[in-house]
Amino acid sequence: MKKTGILIAALYLSMAASSAWADATVESFTKFGGLKGNGAYEGTLVSRIQGDKQFESSSIKFTGAILSWAAGGSEQATITRIDKGIVWVLDPKNKTYTEEPIATFKPEDPSAKEDAGKEDAGENPNVRVTKSEFTVKKTGKSETINGFACEEYLVTWLIEIENLDTKAKTRNTMTTNLWTTPETASIKKLQAEEKAFTKAYMKKIGMDMSSEEMKQYGMSVFSMMSGASEKDLEKGFKGLKKEMAKVKGYPIRTAVNWRIEDDQKPAARNDQTGSSGGIDISGGWSGILSGVLSQKAAESVKADENAPFFSSTTEVKSIKVDSLAADTFNVPSGYKLKSK
Repeated sequence: MKKTGILIAALYLSMAASSAWADATVESFTKFGGLKGNGAYEGTLVSRIQGDKQFESSSIKFTGAILSWAAGGSEQATITRIDKGIVWVLDPKNKTYTEEPIATFKPEDPSAKEDAGKEDAGENPNVRVTKSEFTVKKTGKSETINGFACEEYLVTWLIEIENLDTKAKTRNTMTTNLWTTPETASIKKLQAEEKAFTKAYMKKIGMDMSSEEMKQYGMSVFSMMSGASEKDLEKGFKGLKKEMAKVKGYPIRTAVNWRIEDDQKPAARNDQTGSSGGIDISGGWSGILSGVLSQKAAESVKADENAPFFSSTTEVKSIKVDSLAADTFNVPSGYKLKSK
C-alpha cells in the first residue's frame, strides 16, 4: 500500500489540468534488472486510451536463470472503464476474464500517523538525513531512438541517512539517463490524453486532492519507509522542481539505476542473513526459493554484490494518435467470466 501511495502521489504531482481528449496508442519495451539481480524480466506494454477508457496489454518474460524456468512468461490485458467504475483483467491464453470495481484509495490521516509514530518511537530506527542532493545535467549527447531524435539528460539524486545510535551511514544514489525528443503535435495530443485520463482516474479512486495535500501525503509515505523525519526529507526535495525544469521534451528512453551503499562490510551483512536485526535482500530471496527448489538452485540466484539494488530501462517504441474502435474497450467475444 505504501509503494502504491508513492506512485499515485508521483502521478498526481506530474499532472497539469487538461480537458482535451484524443485517442492515443503507445507501445513501449521495458527491461528490468531485478532487485540486486534477482527477478529480472523484460516485456512489452501497449497502452490505448480513449476518453475515460484505457486498454493495456502486456507480455512479460523472466530472464533470470531460475525464474525463467519456474515462472516462464505471461500475457495479460487490462481494460479500465472509469465511466463504468470497473476493471476487466483478461487472460488471452485461457480466454477468461475477471471483473472488479475500481477500488477507492484513502490516504492515511497525517495526524494519526504522527500519533502512531510517537507510540512506536522505541521500535523505529533513530535516523536523520545528512545529505540530499538532486541535480539535472544535459550531457550534450544525441541519438536517434526508434525513429525519435533524442538528447540525453543525467538526473542524479543522492541521499545519505545516518543511524544516530550506531553512527552507520547509508548512501542511496539513483541515476536516471533520460533521453527526450521534441514535443511534436502528436506527442502533445498524447500528453493531453494521458494527463486527462490520469486526472479522471485519480478522482474516481478518491485521490482528487490538491497538489499541496498530495505532496504532504507523499512526504509522509517516504518518511515511514526511510525512518527519517518529514522535515529532513523536505530539504532534499526543495530543488527538485527547479532542476527538473531543465528537462525539455518527451521521454523516449528512461534508464534508472539505484545503488545502496552502507558502512557495513558485505561479509557482515551475509552473517546477519535471516536475523531479526534487518532484512538482507540476498538471503531473503535464497531463503524463499530454497523452500521450493533445490539448494543448488537457490544459491544460483544469490544477489550480485556489484549489481545495483534496482535497475530498469524503458523505451517508447511507437506513438500513434489515430482513432480507436469503440469495441477496443470491451471484453472480446468468446471470453468467459472467471468465477471467484
